[in-house]
Amino acid sequence: MRLHHIGINVKNLERSKEFYQSHFGFKEEMVFKWGSENILFLKKGDCRLELIEESVEGGSTCAFLHIALEADELEKEVESVKEKGLVPVEGPLLLENGWKVAFFFGPDGEIIELIEE
Repeated sequence: MRLHHIGINVKNLERSKEFYQSHFGFKEEMVFKWGSENILFLKKGDCRLELIEESVEGGSTCAFLHIALEADELEKEVESVKEKGLVPVEGPLLLENGWKVAFFFGPDGEIIELIEE
């Protein structure tokens, strides 16, 4: 088995779509409605995000801890994201196991971790 996608409940589908496209280079793969949910799949390489917006009163809240995106060159990726106006909330850091990490907040408070092994 392998990971197919990570689902994120979002408050505003368009805002989240723009955020992941402009800051992290995801592309729209498909969009559809399922019951009261508006669903958008974004893809970058083998990584898929499913953004889910409830179309009922009250909307959605973020329902997971974080998403980790692997980077070949962390410092280069962090600079690219910073050039687009998003600064890390922590990092880049070098962990004891040799991994390099940096953390960002998404538009609904989700944590986006960039990691270089």
